[in-house]
Parts: sequence; C-alpha cells; structure tokens
Amino acid sequence: MIAPELSVAESDGPWELKKLSPKHKQVASLLAQGHSRALIAQAVSITPEYVTYLARQPLFQEYIREMNLVVSARMEALFERSVDIMAEAMQEGNYDEKLKGAKLQLEATGRIGRYQGETPTTGQDNRLEVLAERLVGLLQNQRNRVIEGESHVEAEDA
Repeated sequence: MIAPELSVAESDGPWELKKLSPKHKQVASLLAQGHSRALIAQAVSITPEYVTYLARQPLFQEYIREMNLVVSARMEALFERSVDIMAEAMQEGNYDEKLKGAKLQLEATGRIGRYQGETPTTGQDNRLEVLAERLVGLLQNQRNRVIEGESHVEAEDA
C-alpha cells in the first residue's frame, strides 16, 4: 500500500512527496541548520538515505525555501536593534556579548564582513540558499568558539 504522503508522478515514474508530516518538517529544520544526514537520521529515527530522498523532493525544497524567507525577514528586522546596541555600547561602556550578537547579525545580513554587498534582498535567484549557507557557517563558527571557550575553561580548571 502507498503511504498517503507519497504518490506516483507517472505510472512508472519516481515517487513524489505530496504532503509533509511533522517528521519531514523536523528533518527540513535540521538540514537547514547544517546537520549531517547521519545525525538527522539518528535523531528522527529514519535512514540517511531517506534524508537524501527527502532533500531531493520539490515539496520539501519549497518548505525549506519558505523557512529561509521567514528567517531572512527576521534577520533584516533586527538591523535597527543591532545599530541601537552598537550605539548604546559606544556610549555606555563594555557590552561584549551584545556587540558579538550585533556583529553576527550584521554579517549575516551582508552589511559588514566578507559578504558585504551581497545582501539577501539584491534579487539573486539563489539568495535564500546563500543566506542559509552564511547563517549555517556563522552558527558553526559561533558553536566552535563556544566549544573552544568551554574546553579552554575546563583545561584551566584541571
């Protein structure tokens, strides 16, 4: 019996996803965050091959694009707050964590850093994919800094 979220596109053609389940959406979220197929498969109790299958499905890809649009809009909306944080820090002293957050947001939106001038609103066909890749890269760098910082602190405590 055919699963309700799958159908045959043509009589002898490939299976095509017709509806996303909550599990499919969870896989999409984890993929968008840059996690590996193996980790996603283990976390969601599916095979890595099924993760690959899902990633190739048009409906699944469209869902990821929609998620990226929402994230992009939220990041753009934070621009004014980032400027406020920088101004506050410049006037009132050391806000190291706030400045780090502001810098991350400004880099992610292409206002500063190596992606300056490549903002997600320039009309590029793949702008959401570029933004998603930048966000994943920035988050991975931040995670590495946090992990290294924790490892450094643990080493000092030992």
